[in-house]
Amino acid sequence: MMKLKGKLDIETLGKNWLIEVEAHPEEMNSIFFVGKSVNPRDIRVTKNFNALPLLLPYCAKSPTCKFRYTEGCERCGRCDMGEAYQLAEEFGMEPVTIQNYEMLEQVLQSLKEQGCSAFIGTCCQTFLTKHRHDFERIGLQGVLIDIDNSTCYHLGKNREAHQGTFQNQTRLKLDLLRKVLDKVIVSDEVGRK
Repeated sequence: MMKLKGKLDIETLGKNWLIEVEAHPEEMNSIFFVGKSVNPRDIRVTKNFNALPLLLPYCAKSPTCKFRYTEGCERCGRCDMGEAYQLAEEFGMEPVTIQNYEMLEQVLQSLKEQGCSAFIGTCCQTFLTKHRHDFERIGLQGVLIDIDNSTCYHLGKNREAHQGTFQNQTRLKLDLLRKVLDKVIVSDEVGRK
């Protein structure tokens, strides 16, 4: 069984919680919140997910990876996904590679329909800005960690990104993701705090 530590109030969450996460000032701008609140008693797993999903962008996989456009990871070390999958395992979460916006919406809608109330993931700030209303319309609460490197939006590759064919590789902020997960997730199955 996995749950949140305490209440994660996304609407009023501010710098105090971010300081508790021990995020440096520059990291604080890399943590985004969607929705109003996440309460531990409201977190539920679903029929299709054995654990809270950790949503990861396909663009963080190597462009030459055979899993770039599908689920999975060989943990070969050519990108950050192997470490992200390891983090998911450590925290009793299920990694889910998001291929495009339509897939993200389908995953979030499916999670909501199956009774899940929150998600944690990574995306670029521009993607969040562009789709914030979509996240809020779907109605799940979430914590998102920004990514590094030039994103599709910075490079003017919006169409490719929308189709899930962006060819550059981004980097995940794994240290920050670990800090957030360590403060937010409790996994009884793996003996976390």
